[in-house]
Amino acid sequence: MRTVRRGGIIYAQTCVQIPEILRNAAREQGIGLSSTLTDALKMKVKEGNARGQNATNTETPAPLSSTRDEVDE
Repeated sequence: MRTVRRGGIIYAQTCVQIPEILRNAAREQGIGLSSTLTDALKMKVKEGNARGQNATNTETPAPLSSTRDEVDE
């Protein structure tokens, strides 16, 4: 699995498929897909934790910076 380390956080790269019309609308409105997906997944994980499912660290990752990324493959 390919990972990127940025600001002390390890990010996993993934591929998702979304309807093209939704992607286009998000682009037109300046909505970032990575941050939106991350926020949505955090909410889902927290909902699961509230129902007594596995506890997971959902801390907000460090903001993206212009520093050089380290890539592990």
